[in-house]
Amino acid sequence: MIKFLGEFFVNAALLSAVLATIGYYFHAQNEDDSDSRYFRISNWLFGIQGLFLLAASGLLVYIILTHQFNYYYVYNYTSSDLQLKYLVSAFWGGQEGSFMLWILFSILAGLGLMRWTREPYRGPVLFFLTLTQIFLLSMVSGISIGDFTLGASPFRSLAEAMPNAPFIQSNPDFVPQDGKGLNDLLKSPWMIIHPPILFVGFAMMTVPYCFAMAALWKQKYNEWVNPALPWTLGANVALLTAIFLGGYWAYVTLSFGGYWAWDPVENASFVPWLLGTAGIHTMIIQRKSSTSQKASIIFAILAYVAIVYETFLTRSGILSDSSVHSFVDLGLYGQLVVFMVAVTGVGLGLFFYRYKDLPDQKNESKLLSREFMTFAGAMMLFLIGLVIILGTSSPIIGRLFVDNPTPPEVSFYNEWTMPMAMVAAIMTVLGQYLFWKRQDAESLAEELTLPVALTCVVTLASIIIGEVRDVYYMVYLLTAWFALIGNAVIMIRLIMQQPLLIGGTLSHVGFAVLLLGILASSAYNSHLLDDTTKRYNDAIRSGEVTDEDGLRVTQPVNFLELKLNEPKRVNDKYVVTYEGYTLKNQERPGQQAYRIKFEPADGEGEQFVLNPQVYPMLSTSTAQNIQWSVDPDVYSGLLSDIYLYVSGSSYVEQRNEQAKEQAATPAAASQLDSMETQKIKIKRGGTASIGAFDLELKDYKQVADDELQDSTMVAVRAELNIIQRGSDSAVSVNPLFSVYQKDGKNWSYAPPVSIPGHKGTVQFSNIDPSSGELELTFRGVDQEVQEQWVLLVAEEKPFISVVWLGTFLLMGGFSISIFRHWDRERKKA
Repeated sequence: MIKFLGEFFVNAALLSAVLATIGYYFHAQNEDDSDSRYFRISNWLFGIQGLFLLAASGLLVYIILTHQFNYYYVYNYTSSDLQLKYLVSAFWGGQEGSFMLWILFSILAGLGLMRWTREPYRGPVLFFLTLTQIFLLSMVSGISIGDFTLGASPFRSLAEAMPNAPFIQSNPDFVPQDGKGLNDLLKSPWMIIHPPILFVGFAMMTVPYCFAMAALWKQKYNEWVNPALPWTLGANVALLTAIFLGGYWAYVTLSFGGYWAWDPVENASFVPWLLGTAGIHTMIIQRKSSTSQKASIIFAILAYVAIVYETFLTRSGILSDSSVHSFVDLGLYGQLVVFMVAVTGVGLGLFFYRYKDLPDQKNESKLLSREFMTFAGAMMLFLIGLVIILGTSSPIIGRLFVDNPTPPEVSFYNEWTMPMAMVAAIMTVLGQYLFWKRQDAESLAEELTLPVALTCVVTLASIIIGEVRDVYYMVYLLTAWFALIGNAVIMIRLIMQQPLLIGGTLSHVGFAVLLLGILASSAYNSHLLDDTTKRYNDAIRSGEVTDEDGLRVTQPVNFLELKLNEPKRVNDKYVVTYEGYTLKNQERPGQQAYRIKFEPADGEGEQFVLNPQVYPMLSTSTAQNIQWSVDPDVYSGLLSDIYLYVSGSSYVEQRNEQAKEQAATPAAASQLDSMETQKIKIKRGGTASIGAFDLELKDYKQVADDELQDSTMVAVRAELNIIQRGSDSAVSVNPLFSVYQKDGKNWSYAPPVSIPGHKGTVQFSNIDPSSGELELTFRGVDQEVQEQWVLLVAEEKPFISVVWLGTFLLMGGFSISIFRHWDRERKKA
């Protein structure tokens, strides 16, 4: 019944969207629709579409929360042990659910457009918005037409999604006991809120596209930027927030030690943001000077086209070999191509069809004018976006020339985009000085005297203090400081005169701060190492170290090895101590959290503890071959961060050895008798040690009579806590000792119990009634205590907080501009 209702609601929403689109078209075409009957009917259909999709979304959430694993979506993205917050986020964790979330936010945008958009744009804008929703709804429709299926329904059963699976063919009604679960890397609070904000940005970026198309359709090329500008600013704030959240998630979750890797999914939000920002600049110029109409329209179109194109790249499966974030193909390749071609073809086609009708600028803008400089800055952002799109698309383009093209290295993006970002930084200053006051070369030079002088002084100080020796970095610092100081001077003037106008300048200040943070946080990382390792690395650099074959060793050691409770002095700044680990199973079974204490070497300052984690990747691990993943921990300071993750440990090594032994001797259980045996005696409440374990006998109790088998005379079960040295997590085992009667004789029965996470066993072998002592027999526990150690990658990342500060300033500047432009439009309405 749920399957029928869910698919009915989705397809009813699709039908409502189609009918609403037709009604909006007639309203837009019929200039004499004085009573707006088509508009009112279409609005009702639009609202009904939203209610149908909301109902379908509620059903999807319901089957997720109730663990109905007979549905493929629930089976594929959840498991019964997932915490509630991750169960809820599974709604947008898969392709189908994320499309539904995108549509829901688009519907909210549509409701706002009904309320605030005026004629002649109202009908055309909603026509194009609803048209995009038809394409999105088709992605989750699941309507079968012969051998063709339109979209992939989130309410598909396992049998529909996996018809060729052997267990389905033998039993079509098979329901798994559990699901595959959520990817361990996505079990982060940041990833709960990152996708919804991203889809808010995607939905809002549709609005300027729709306004631009409405302007082309109705040949009203000027006024559309006024209502479209707040939406474009809002879309950019949402996309920037999503970029920040994704970058921070990568920083604190992934072990590559950064916040950006130029992955296609990262670029999917960054390129539309760049094009949207370029469009904002041209829209502002259009408002001020009635120029740049062509540029404003084309950027509004390209920003949404970029969203659809990047959606195709990441959701069609075409980049599955190039991106770890890419979705698997759900058979939507063809539909995504049609969506992309339709949005691009209709947008650019109508633009070029109306091109001759678009207003021409009567007089060319002077080089030193706000129009030229702002347009040039917009074009620089466009070029950066173009480079990123070409790099992201290179695995597709490369197939024209080779069979298995590889994506470009990170250096490709850095080498191309950073020089353009430096030019853009200079333009932000020139643009601001020309925007607020008409200038000629002489007056501009006079205005820039103070910012240039301050920039030279601060840049020189940065080079000396930071010991910068790279000429490229020197030029980079010069442009970033010039952007910061030059824009700060303008912002101070605006605060004193018209503080509500500082939005654009504050964004430029944030951009400059971001540039400084990127350089400082990426180029000047340093590893935390002890003196012995430093001396070894110095010997490597001087060519004094060779390997067994006499070849020169060139790779330095960047690991920090710590033994349990043995402090080490690192970088003459910290004393670092490994204090043990804790076994956790709440979020990830088998997860270990290591305690690493940092103390100031000089005894002054605050000490802190970091807890990097290691866990087995259950989706790729087997009992014989464990695949480990890490979860870094970060200490965030005002001027620098300590970034730490575990590269290896004695516990991980021990687990790997056990897995290898199990693979080599699968019948190990039958070899228990041949294992080394050790016996100890312990009283109730007492403690003891054996090998690498500390024991605590909490209690032992006689088993109740109603639990005994007929032949059992008496049975006692012990409650024993076992703690492996180095860990503060006790595992509880409950070995049994019983006496039963057979053939008139008394026999004892004491089965061995496995020690969790260890190859050994413990057996409750005897009890002394007079003293109350228990005899425990251990097998497979080494008498020799192995040394506990951990291998760490520890880095000090200076000024990474400056990256976050720059992002926040960018967000703040955009937000101030939103309120100013929205307030103006509200007053007009």
